[in-house]
Amino acid sequence: MSRDGPAISERSTSLNYKAATILRNKDAKQLLVGLGFPEKRAEKALAATGGNDVQEAADWLLQHVYDPTLHQSNPREYVVYACPGGELGAQLDEFYDSSLLQCGWNGSHKYFPHVTLCQFFKCDDHMMSHVIHILQNSYSSHTHTAPDTVITQRFLSQGYIGLFLEEEGSDWLRKVMSSFSQEMKKHGVTVEPHKKQLHITLAHQYRPDHQCALEALCRKINPAAPSNWELRLYSRDQRLATSEVYRVVYQFTPTQEDELQLLDNDYVFVPANQQSESEGWMKGVSHATGLSGHFPSNYVERCSESDCWALHRSYLVAKVISDVTSNCESRSLSQQQKLTPMPEPMYDNANGLLPSTTGNEAIYAKVNKLKKSAATPSSPPGPKSVFVFRHAERVDVTFGKQWIELSFDSDSCYQRKNLNMPRIIPHRNNSPKSFHGDTPLTELGLYQGRLTGEGLKEQDIVFTHVFSSPSLRCIQTCQAILDGMGADDSVKINVEHGLFEWLAWCHGNIPQFMTLKELEQFGLRVNQHYETQVSDHMTIT
Repeated sequence: MSRDGPAISERSTSLNYKAATILRNKDAKQLLVGLGFPEKRAEKALAATGGNDVQEAADWLLQHVYDPTLHQSNPREYVVYACPGGELGAQLDEFYDSSLLQCGWNGSHKYFPHVTLCQFFKCDDHMMSHVIHILQNSYSSHTHTAPDTVITQRFLSQGYIGLFLEEEGSDWLRKVMSSFSQEMKKHGVTVEPHKKQLHITLAHQYRPDHQCALEALCRKINPAAPSNWELRLYSRDQRLATSEVYRVVYQFTPTQEDELQLLDNDYVFVPANQQSESEGWMKGVSHATGLSGHFPSNYVERCSESDCWALHRSYLVAKVISDVTSNCESRSLSQQQKLTPMPEPMYDNANGLLPSTTGNEAIYAKVNKLKKSAATPSSPPGPKSVFVFRHAERVDVTFGKQWIELSFDSDSCYQRKNLNMPRIIPHRNNSPKSFHGDTPLTELGLYQGRLTGEGLKEQDIVFTHVFSSPSLRCIQTCQAILDGMGADDSVKINVEHGLFEWLAWCHGNIPQFMTLKELEQFGLRVNQHYETQVSDHMTIT
């Protein structure tokens, strides 16, 4: 009798929750319909925002008023994850951030740390409340057998790094998902539980030379660290399955009809493997408005796809509490807290859902204002570009390596032997020997540079930063281009030794380059304060 009592109580609670969930969603939908929104659009907004807040759903509808897909029936894709929190969750987040910083993007960065419990499945928007209560019912029916803790083990192999769940936690999660799958099938929805060993992927699809660095980061994770595990129901726009997601870094105000406005805190869906129609530009769909268009690619940055997902519900599985001063002790909270409390409806009617005060105005109003505003964007206008130039015509290639012997007398005084030879040459240490390997430009080379600069000026191109190899010919080319552009005197040439092609041209000896002081005395606009990233005392071995 003592065992039957709790089972009946849990079943009753589950049924009550089922009724409350559907009623709450029905009330929310009725409130939105009372505001004048069509029923289908109200269901779409609630599904897109997680179904937890009527105001949020109303804001979403106002933001998407011009969304061309608003009237279409595009079912969202749902998925169930098990996610660690607590100290273990913090360590996993640190791993993701550090691996991205040290090794760049890999396949795991598309999502947050998680255990996949089923494949994505599609549901019509009106089914959202049913999906929620079926998952909660499946969860509640197994809470009495929930594990005290979910234990993980580190797994390292070539091309893959992760944490694998031990059997007790895996078996319990599989039972919950089996019940969920069977109940969803009764509603005509196929849910495929994950069949392989349950795990958290930390890194995959990365470069082989990053293996050691990623393993070192993984070893900093303590798989036995205290953790809170949650069962979470997410959904996503089905377009994300074939898109990459970018976070807006700078606002962008369109100037053409086919351009997309970029808003603060927005994301953009860009079809995977998109072929750019114009260099420096991309085409995508705004997460905030549903509108599509072109935008400058340097105004956004790649981010996790899951940043755009909607969280519908989360349920506490188990919580581990450890005493760091003694042996690790743990206890289950699954009997104490069965599910995340649901917020009560904030509104009894449609009044007050759309306040007109300035501090709480709808985001859609912000969209309109940004479109009409002539304010200067928070970043330099237009896409950023890098121009790469090779040096202009050089003396030794035009007149041969013997040009030094022909042009300098016994007292090392320069004598111009051809109209295309430089009118003047710089005074430098160890001249003329130091001109070997560090030759100046011809007069035609200087003309080529100036003409190039004039062409750039006609295209309204302005340089803000200039970097050059320490070779005299390269610095002279930069100077000639800047002169042709009529560049401001404040634009200096940063001499960077790392740009010199020493492998191809040195044949075992680094040329003796001119000092910054010598270059400046010759009239070249070099930056005296720039520190080269590569030592100017290179040695070839």
